[in-house]
Order: sequence, then structure tokens, then C-alpha cells
Amino acid sequence: MREIHHRVKNNFQSVQALIRTQQLPKDMQQSLLDRISAMIAVHEQIYSHDQFSAVSAKALIPAVVDTLIAACGDRVSVTYDIEDIAITADHATPVALLANEIVTNALKYAFHGERKGVISISLKRLSGRRACLVIADDGIGFDKTISAAGMGTRLVRGVISQLHGEHIYERRDGTVFTAELEIVALPDTKS
Repeated sequence: MREIHHRVKNNFQSVQALIRTQQLPKDMQQSLLDRISAMIAVHEQIYSHDQFSAVSAKALIPAVVDTLIAACGDRVSVTYDIEDIAITADHATPVALLANEIVTNALKYAFHGERKGVISISLKRLSGRRACLVIADDGIGFDKTISAAGMGTRLVRGVISQLHGEHIYERRDGTVFTAELEIVALPDTKS
């Protein structure tokens, strides 16, 4: 299993290399590369920690987000408050894509120009298999009507649906994204 996940990760990296050779608009190309990086992070977590049925949220989410934040230099920082929740392997990729998309939106819309800011990410277990993910920024706020039909919005809706969840965006000293998701691997189940 370790070898399979390692090969999948390498295949994703090959796809990234192919995308870089294409004549795509720069923002579209970067968006694709970031989404693939989120999927790569899942497979790295699985094979490097021998976690084949579940992935640690405490390790996965920073692995996805820190790559995005690093591209901003010291302009944007991130704080984490993530419980050590085991996310089912089947749900790890959707969670990674969701975190990638919400943080990418914050970086794209909340901090125009050289504006500095902070993104806060929290994941807390609720009951049963449910957990609450909160991603907040202290930026200028997100106008969800502007990008209501964009690829990112469709991706967020699809992932939320796949994770049997619900979500809301609120404007409170920036933008707050809150989602309740079914992602927790229960000890007595095989996922």
C-alpha cells in the first residue's frame, strides 16, 4: 500500500509537470497546480505515516495550507487549532481540496495588494463522525455573489455534498467559512 500511494503521488507530480508546459492563463494554471498539490499532500500523509485507513487532520491540513501560505512570503500568516482527528482515507482528499479552496479564496480576495493578514483554521470533533471546520481571515471580506458560478464555488459545493455536510460564509471582521462535515474515522469502523 505504501508503494501504491507513493506512485500515485509521483503520478500527480507528473501531471503537474504537464500542466506547467501548457499555454494556460497563469491564474488557471496555478489553481490547477494548487488543487493537485492538495491531493499530493493526502498521499504523502498516507504513505509516510503508514496511515492507510485514516489520516491525521493535525498533519494533513497544515501540509496543504502551508504550501499556499509559503507562496505569499511573510504577508499572510496562519494559525491552527486542530484536534487530532483521524479523517477516513476516503474523505482525506475532499477535506484537502476544501481547505485548499477556502484558503486560496482568502489569499486571492481578502488580502489585495500588499495587505498583510492572518488566516485561522480550526477543526473540532462534534459527535459521531461529524466535525466542524472553520476557516477565517481578517481581510476585506468575501462577496460570495461575485464568484457564485466559478469553478471553486462548484468544487466547494461538491465536496461539501460528498462529505454529507453543510456550510455557511459570514462576514465578521473578514470572512468566516464554517462547515459541518462527516469525516471522522470511528475506532470501531473500518471506514
